[in-house]
Amino acid sequence: MPTFDAGGIDRWDQDVAALAGSLVHEVKNPLSTLNISAQLLLEEAGEPTTPREQRTVRRLQVMREEIARIEQIVSSFLQYVRLQSVEGRPLDLNALLSRLLSDNAERHERRKLRVHFQAEEELPPVAADEVLLRQAFLNLLQNAEQAMPEGGELIVRTLQREREAGPELQVEVIDTGVGIPAEQLEKVFRPYFSSKREGTGLGLPTVLRIVKLHGGNVRVESEAGQGSRFIVTLPPFPAGSDSSGSGAK
Repeated sequence: MPTFDAGGIDRWDQDVAALAGSLVHEVKNPLSTLNISAQLLLEEAGEPTTPREQRTVRRLQVMREEIARIEQIVSSFLQYVRLQSVEGRPLDLNALLSRLLSDNAERHERRKLRVHFQAEEELPPVAADEVLLRQAFLNLLQNAEQAMPEGGELIVRTLQREREAGPELQVEVIDTGVGIPAEQLEKVFRPYFSSKREGTGLGLPTVLRIVKLHGGNVRVESEAGQGSRFIVTLPPFPAGSDSSGSGAK
C-alpha cells in the first residue's frame, strides 16, 4: 500500500507565520460586520412573496453561507499559524482517546460507523499539551468520518514500539473509506489542499504541525478504494523528568 511520511515537509518560518496571523486578525473584523449586515437584511426582508423578493432572499442566504465558510477558513488558518510551541506535561494517551471517542459516540452512530478502540495496556505517558493533542486526534477522526460517507469501520489503536533511538508511542487511526489516490498522497499535509468541497484544507496540516511540536511525526498509508491508515508517532514522557516542566518545546 502506498505510504507517505510527512516528516520531510518544510515548516513555515515563524516570522512569516506571525505576519500571516496579524493579517488574519485584520480580516476577521470586516467579515463579522458583513455577516451581521447580511443577517439584518434577511430579517428586514421577512417572508418573500414575489419572485424578485425570493431571489433577493436566496442571494442573501448564499452570502451568509459563503461568509460563514470564509470565517471557518480564517479561524482554521489562525489556529494553524498560532502554533509555535507547547508546554509538555505527562498525558495518558489511552485516556485521552477514550474520552474523545466517547464524546463523539453519538455522531459516529448517526454516521453508521462501527468504532473499535484497541488500547495497549500500561502505555507510558507522553509529554503533551492535552488541548492541542486532543485537537489533532479530533481532526484525524473527522477526516476518517468524511472518508466514509456511507458508514464503515473506524479503528483507533495505541501501541509502544522499540526503536534504535529509544521507545516511541504510536497511535493509528484506520478507516475503511474511499482511500487516497497515489497522486494525492504526498499533498494531503499541504495547507489548503483538499479533495472535499467543504474542506478548509487545514485539518491534516494542523495535525502535522501539532504532532511536530510534540517531537513526533505523522505518516499515512492509503490506496484508492481501500481505506487509509494514519500513524502518529510520539516520544514518551522522559523518565525521571519533572512532571511540571515543559517536555515538548
